[in-house]
Amino acid sequence: MADTGTEDAAREEDEDEDDEDVNVALLRQVPLGIIFARIIVVSAMSFAAAGAIFFLIGAIWVPALACAGGTIVFLFLMFFIERGAESGSHSG
Repeated sequence: MADTGTEDAAREEDEDEDDEDVNVALLRQVPLGIIFARIIVVSAMSFAAAGAIFFLIGAIWVPALACAGGTIVFLFLMFFIERGAESGSHSG
């Protein structure tokens, strides 16, 4: 027969961890502008990457290189936005 005291303690510990997760989520609310910026940058990066692939399939090199360059620019922009979001959440 299992010890119910141990099970109850484990259940209470799980509930405490869930409460801590909720508290952390409430503290780390991301501003709406950051969310829109993430969506736009990720969408633009995916369109640029798709364009690069399609142009490469068609052997149209100059637009393929331009789209690949755009993909890299959007990738770095995404890192820049994420770093700004992290530094903004730590200062508040």
